[in-house]
Amino acid sequence: MLAYIRAGVPVKLYRKREFWLILLLGVLFVVTIYADFVRGGAALSVDEFQLTLFALQQVLYLSAIAIATWRFGFSLGLFFWGIMGAITIPYSVVYLSANWHPNLFLEMIIIGLVGLAEVFLINAYDVGKKRLLEYQHTLEDRVQARTIDLTKSNLALEKDIVERRRVEGELREALAQVKTLTGLLPICANCKNIRDDNGYWSSVEKYISTHSEAEFTHGICPECLEKLYPSYYGPGKKRSSGQ
Repeated sequence: MLAYIRAGVPVKLYRKREFWLILLLGVLFVVTIYADFVRGGAALSVDEFQLTLFALQQVLYLSAIAIATWRFGFSLGLFFWGIMGAITIPYSVVYLSANWHPNLFLEMIIIGLVGLAEVFLINAYDVGKKRLLEYQHTLEDRVQARTIDLTKSNLALEKDIVERRRVEGELREALAQVKTLTGLLPICANCKNIRDDNGYWSSVEKYISTHSEAEFTHGICPECLEKLYPSYYGPGKKRSSGQ
């Protein structure tokens, strides 16, 4: 509060309507405090008028401090609390000296503490509200950043899925073009025909052509030439031809 007094009241406060409302409430508070002196009452007795003024004092005192703290922050609220408390002290000394009662003195102290507590509570509420808003903004920024990251991850994942599907399609096409023979082939020991999965027998050429990409071109081996054409490719003819 002392630092606030040394710094002086900021000029921008004079442009605020709330500031003038607080000043008006403060003036009314001072008037109600010293109303007995204004009306010329020498004996400061506790009458009905004085009780009404005392209740009005409390309302004006707490209202001015509440508005100052809520609208302008902790420093100005504490400043008004100190100023209004200092204004009350001279009258309290005079009044209690003429009408001393412990309960009345205790009530004055309680009102002062209530005003101080009001300053701290309103300030704590404002600080908590600001922190909550900051946390919400920070949380929104985090959620937005996380959403962007997840969107990028999803796009990358979708691209990866598309690429995988493309590769799988190419592999399927490649596998569809490749035919291989695996396992045991039932072949006739005499004619060398092969039995297929349906139980039909077919020649070796037909079976291999059906189940692979191989194609046959026919020729005759030397042994078969001797057997089929002995007159031309027999053992003797072969030797003579070799000579």
